[in-house]
Amino acid sequence: MGIFGRDEANPDQQPAQSTIRPSTSSIAPEATDRTVIARPTTIEGRISGSGEIVVNGLVNGTIEATGTVRVGEKGRVEASLHGKVVSVAGTVVGDITADEKIELEISAQVDGNITAPRILIKDGANFRGQVNMRKPENRPSVRTSSARKEPGES
Repeated sequence: MGIFGRDEANPDQQPAQSTIRPSTSSIAPEATDRTVIARPTTIEGRISGSGEIVVNGLVNGTIEATGTVRVGEKGRVEASLHGKVVSVAGTVVGDITADEKIELEISAQVDGNITAPRILIKDGANFRGQVNMRKPENRPSVRTSSARKEPGES
């Protein structure tokens, strides 16, 4: 056999077929719906999404998710934060609302109000604010204009 899989005695022979098969990913399809804000990343502004959002860096602004929001032990959120389920192991300075549940882990540091139908505050979590165990009110859409309408205007 010669170079490139050809038989030197038969130069017109096609090269040997490769046995390389495409790799199959071990990542579950749901895992691709995850956004990770890694350390030492800082984001300022509004984050919105339908998948899981994991914060291990710093976020200043607003987080609006229809999926799960997780704040890792080294994560810091200086923002209002909303998700279907919200789990905090790091620091949040701002109000937290959830459609289903809020969990404050042992290492959580939260300074703000929390509102959800189910709330779990683990022993050791540091929390300062009000607890409202009810469904969050219908969230108004964010207005892009700073102009306010007077009562009676259309």
